[in-house]
Amino acid sequence: MRRVEIEFVSEQQYHDDRDSSKLKAMGTLQEIDGVKVISYTEPDEEMGKCETVVKIINDHFIEMSRSGVYEASFLIEEGKTHSCLYKTPFGEMNMDIVATRVNAQIPDCSGKILLCYRIESSSELIGENNLLMKINEV
Repeated sequence: MRRVEIEFVSEQQYHDDRDSSKLKAMGTLQEIDGVKVISYTEPDEEMGKCETVVKIINDHFIEMSRSGVYEASFLIEEGKTHSCLYKTPFGEMNMDIVATRVNAQIPDCSGKILLCYRIESSSELIGENNLLMKINEV
């Protein structure tokens, strides 16, 4: 298990509203049965105490699980739609994750993950997201 620093660069858009942010978190990177697994505590204070685990299934398929104040298990696979249940302090919501681009390049203990996806609920667009995770061993 290696300690890593993760830099998050994210952009969200809902119709004409755009928002972007940059955050950093410390976490771990390990390989389990050929799958790279990144674990960290969410750096965004709005998320409260949430633990996130990112499993890189392959270069174009990511599984992201969140537990704590917010809970969900997202499958983000390029060119596919996956459904999930998102639990928040305000209630639960069924969502579809429509991934347009997934590119995970972590050849050793450093690299990056790019996720471009839409979130929909009841066939209605909730938002479009781009997330770049830069991972560096410390």
